[in-house]
Formats: sequence, C-alpha cells, structure tokens
Amino acid sequence: MSILKTISKNIFSNYVGIGGAIVIAFMLSPYLIHTLGDTKYGVWSVVSALTGYMSLLDLGISSAVAKYVAKYKALRDYRAINVVIGSSLVVLMTVAALLILVSPLVANGMVGFFDFDGEIGRTVHALIIVASIDIAIFVCTGVLMGAYFGFQRFEVTNAVNLSVGLFKALAFYLALSNGLGLLAMGFVSLFGNILAAVLLFATMRKIEPEVKLQPQLADKKTIRTIYDYSKYTFISMFAMQLVYYSDAFVIGYFLSAAAITIYTIPWSLSEYTNKLILAIAQTFVPVFSDQDATQGNEAIYRTYVTGTKFMLLVSNLLCIGILAVGDHFIGIWMGPRYAVECSVILSLLFFTQLIKGPQLLSYSILLGTANHHKYSIYNFGFSLLNLFLSIMLVQRYGLVGVAIGTAITQITFFGIVTPILTSRIIKSNLLGYFKETYLRIVPSSLLLYFMLKYLSGVTTPDSYVILLLQALGAASIYFVSAYFFLLDSSERVIISSAVKRLVAKVLKKSQSA
Repeated sequence: MSILKTISKNIFSNYVGIGGAIVIAFMLSPYLIHTLGDTKYGVWSVVSALTGYMSLLDLGISSAVAKYVAKYKALRDYRAINVVIGSSLVVLMTVAALLILVSPLVANGMVGFFDFDGEIGRTVHALIIVASIDIAIFVCTGVLMGAYFGFQRFEVTNAVNLSVGLFKALAFYLALSNGLGLLAMGFVSLFGNILAAVLLFATMRKIEPEVKLQPQLADKKTIRTIYDYSKYTFISMFAMQLVYYSDAFVIGYFLSAAAITIYTIPWSLSEYTNKLILAIAQTFVPVFSDQDATQGNEAIYRTYVTGTKFMLLVSNLLCIGILAVGDHFIGIWMGPRYAVECSVILSLLFFTQLIKGPQLLSYSILLGTANHHKYSIYNFGFSLLNLFLSIMLVQRYGLVGVAIGTAITQITFFGIVTPILTSRIIKSNLLGYFKETYLRIVPSSLLLYFMLKYLSGVTTPDSYVILLLQALGAASIYFVSAYFFLLDSSERVIISSAVKRLVAKVLKKSQSA
C-alpha cells in the first residue's frame, strides 16, 4: 500500500472515530449541563482536568512504543517489538500501582484546595479515588494503544474508542435520569476503560498473534532507550496538559465552579476541533519514522508539504467556520445566554487554534525522527508562561483574561517557534514551505469567511437545518477554490484520479445491484 493510501486510510479511520466521539459529546453536553447545573458540571470539569493531569503518568511511553514498533515493524523484528512492549508494560504497571496507593492523598488535597465541603466534598473525594483507578487502567492500556499506532491499525483503536464512547454516553444518561449523580458517572467511566482494555487486548491477539504482552521480556537497555525518547515526549505532554487543563483550576480558584462551565463551552468546541486536526497529524508519526529509517529528509519534506495542505484544508474550514458563525452555533446548541457570555472567549480560542492546528504536523515529524527534545523544552516554557499570564489576567479581565493568556503563548509557540525548529531538523527552506502551503490557502479561506458572513446576514441561522445548509454551501465553494489554489498540478491529478475510481466503483455496484 502506498504512503498516500495508508495515510488516507488512517485519516478516514480517525475521522470516523473522532467524529463519532464529537457527535456523542455534542449531543450529551447540553443534557449534562442542564441536568447537573453550572456548579456540578463545573465540579465534573475540575475532576476531568485532574484526570487529564493524571494521564501524564503515561510518561510519554505510549508514544515511544508507537515509534519503536513502527521502526521494528519496518525491519520485521517481532522479537524487538515484544521486548519494547514488555519493558513498557513493567514501567507503567508500577506507575499505575503507585497512583492507586496515593489517590486518597490526592483526593484530600483537591477537596482542600477548592474548599469543597459537606456532601459535595465527600462526593469529590470519592470521585477522585475512582478516577485514579480509572486512569491507572488507562495508563497501562497505553502500551496497547502505542502498539496499534506503530502498526498503523488506527481503525481498531477508533472502533474501540467509539464503542466505549457510546456505552459511556448511554450509561451517563441512564444514571442521571434515574437520579444518580457525579459518583455514578465516575464508575461508568471506570468500567468503560476496563472494557476498552479488554477489547484492545483481545483484538491484538487476533490480528497480530506474534505480539506478546510479556513483562518478563523487559530489559534495562530497552527501558533506557524508551526513557531517552519518552522523557521529552512527557515534557511536551505536560506542557500541553498545563495549557489545556490549568485554565479550569485558575478559573475555579479565582472565580467559581459555575464560571468554569461558561469557559468550558467554547473550550470544548476548540478541543473538538483540535482532535479533528490531530486526527490527521498523528497518522503521520509512523510514516515519518519509517521514512527517517529508510529514505531521509527529502522524502520527509515532501510528505510534510502534502500533509500540511491536508491540515490547512481541514483546520481552516473548521476554525474560520466557527469564527464566522460560532455565536449562532452556541446559541442553538446551548441557548442564547451562553452565546452572549461565550462570544469573546470563542473568538480568542479559535483564532489561536487557526494558527496552532496545522503545526501539529510539525510535532509529528519531530516525534517520528526522535528530534523532539528542543520542542518539548520550549513547549514547557511557554506553558508555564501561559499559566502565569492566565493567573495575572484573570484577576483583571476575568474569563477573557484566561483566554488572552492562552492566545499569546500558543500563537507565539506554534506560529513562530515550531516551524523554525522543524525546518532546521529536516534542513528545509522555511520560506519555501510557507509559500507552498500557507500562502496558497489564503484566497480560499477569505472566500469561506465572507461567504458565511454573507449567508448568515441574509438569513439568520437560528436552527441546525439553516446553519448546516449555509455551512455546506460555503464549504462546497471553499473546497472547489482550494482544489485550484492550494493543490499543485500533480496533487490535482491524484485527487481527480481517486474521485474517478470512486465514482466508477459506485456506478459498478449500482449496475450490479
């Protein structure tokens, strides 16, 4: 299978999985907010933020597993693959056991930090212990997730995640509709991760029978190799979590739990968008790892350019769409009050995402070539700056100040630092890269923005049907424009040929039916 076909297959698989998860969250979020109320939903967001930090106990090892499984798969060395998996499993099982042991202390600290008392305090304490067990299982399952990524079997992880997501959504609904609360939601999440681990293990035994989960295969040399790779991934993961989840802690400490809900609505939209963009980027990590081992920088650069065009096509569509009509969307989704209160925050977060999104591919290059150490250190520094600015600005500007702190640091890091680092690593011309990618998408992006503004001005999108029709109309024009402005002649030939083959298959099936 060619690189283009492999990447396309993996991107499609990721979009089915992540798109399905977003649809589930999109439908469930209004129910959770209106059923729990702003305060309890804010508490759930705080605990979710804590579990986000706990997931750092993966230590970046799952990404190391993906890197080395991809490498040894290319070399057809299953013995080495099993040693990597066994060594990683020993480390993460140890970490998971320690997390469960210290969870009561973590729960005490969280209840005291936010000054939760009475019934809500007891609920939060129990919920954090349950969440700790949940994350312990999640951390150990990361070895399997990394192996699937290395084998480029994204369809398996997406199928499992989507199935578990559906289970959780249904169970959340049943629990809350029967008068149960936050603790029941915690147990649902725990059981969902147990189910995911069982499904991933059973499927791995079927599709890759030569892969063994044997901790006894662990050796010190492999653990050291994994550590040397994963320590920088961990730093970058910590930086990302600090940016994504520290806002909830800052808002909860300086403002209120209810204020977290107001911020979470636009933040969650931004996070959904980030996941859709990341769905493209992460499929390239094993590809870049393979190219680094077998071909070199020239092949990496050409894939980088093509990949960036994919990233821009999707990222600009989503981000500019929200910037143009995001207020209308939130008004329909959550209600007019939230549309007003979230408007400025939404614009700040999505302008940031517009700059950040395409450069997630640069991080995939750095991971795939094991050159992510400088990126991770810089990312950590900018995340600390983000936390500092958020703390300073929230006291003067409230929720908008938190969003401004995030925007300043993320735009600087992803808009300037990241592309410079990447161009140096693969020894490419940065200006030429921007000309081949970013400059070519500008006309289509402007056309999309003004088309959406014009359509929403003619007919107010006060229902999902109207908003969807306007979005589809503007997106159609955007894609046609991008076909001519963004793609070069060879890429247009590939796309045209793929479309012709698809149409031929459809016609053939319809005639045979």
